[in-house]
Amino acid sequence: MVQARPLCQLALLCCLAAPLAAQSGTAANNTSAVRGSANGNAEPRVVSKLPIRSLLYPGATTKILVRGMLWFGDPRHWDSGYRSDDPKQVSRQVDDMMSRGIDGVIVAWYGPNEKQKNRALELLLHEAERRKGQFVVATSVDVGGLAECLKRGCDETEAVAKLIDTVVERYASSPAYWRVRSRPVVTFFGMETHDIDWRRVRRSLRGNPMLLFRNSGGFNVPESDGAFAWIAPETVSDDDPMALKYLRNFYGVARKNPGKLTIGSAYKGFDDSLASWGKRRRIDQRCGRTWLETFAVANSYYSRSRQLDALIIPTWNDYEEGTAIEPGIATCIQISGRLDGRQLRWNIEGPLETVDHLEVFAVAPGGGRTLLKSLDRDARRMDVPRDAKARGYIIVAVGRPSMQNAASPVIAAPSSRPD
Repeated sequence: MVQARPLCQLALLCCLAAPLAAQSGTAANNTSAVRGSANGNAEPRVVSKLPIRSLLYPGATTKILVRGMLWFGDPRHWDSGYRSDDPKQVSRQVDDMMSRGIDGVIVAWYGPNEKQKNRALELLLHEAERRKGQFVVATSVDVGGLAECLKRGCDETEAVAKLIDTVVERYASSPAYWRVRSRPVVTFFGMETHDIDWRRVRRSLRGNPMLLFRNSGGFNVPESDGAFAWIAPETVSDDDPMALKYLRNFYGVARKNPGKLTIGSAYKGFDDSLASWGKRRRIDQRCGRTWLETFAVANSYYSRSRQLDALIIPTWNDYEEGTAIEPGIATCIQISGRLDGRQLRWNIEGPLETVDHLEVFAVAPGGGRTLLKSLDRDARRMDVPRDAKARGYIIVAVGRPSMQNAASPVIAAPSSRPD
């Protein structure tokens, strides 16, 4: 527990918030998120912008993707504080994703009649086009796109084929649409139990799209070009609280299908208690350790000589299922410190593996701050430079990629220090 601090120190901390946040502090928000939620999505703060790919094995060329939800602004969904079809918000989100080393987004697509979501998708494609090949967009055709068809008792196979043709014609013509070997990628979500003749679907399609299916069984779907892993909270057990067996099974099957595109998965946790469709499923975030463990599983199957094609993060912004990394991943790190003569000392509580490194800042009388030194996360002391005319100091724990940074309270310096 952090002890109460003198009012002068609290005032100094407040005036530091804006300038410190520009670099490594935690007082402000450097993400595109506006608010968190009560089911595991932290309130947005400064997050580490170290590249997410660095959590993979050395030399990884893996494409880093996120799952994006475009339904915000729809009153049927949780109020995220922004609209998915706001051009400025779309630009902020792509900026934020790219700043974390994310290469693209696969958006949930619910058919041609969802006007707001489709308007958001068009804006996203236009924004990606502005990045001139540095950011891609693809679609995941959701079973929700079959809702009207199922009510009428229509031919599901024909309906799915029409949905894919719509995606290819309306969106895949964009130069920002994700293509693999010149073929537009289309994934599917929630259709695993439906009676669809994928061979007939394939024969009727235009544009030769690449079809990817969810879960390890997707490798065996007729006409499958590959599969993607997801998150399986329904498999959680006492001996598998992070649902890692699901990932291990997926990668094991993927390695037996080397000719097909493989998209692995990494996630921070899961909690669908805010979702209208929720089933009270949960994967605990473990203060950021679940995030790291899901990368570790991929690293145990792939390497520089055996590359994982791509990795998807479920999700960028599904706040209702508690999977959003947009506001950053909380780590439970707490830092306390003191000045002992000319030596700054500190303690860190929480899972140290979620910290990348430490940064020590000197606070000027006017509130500005200067980075004094970057240190290994195991460091616990530092000599204060003789010429440091500081009013105080802050120790910042810079998180691993997409994890929120943590900072100590301002450690006040005495008005005069011994030589």
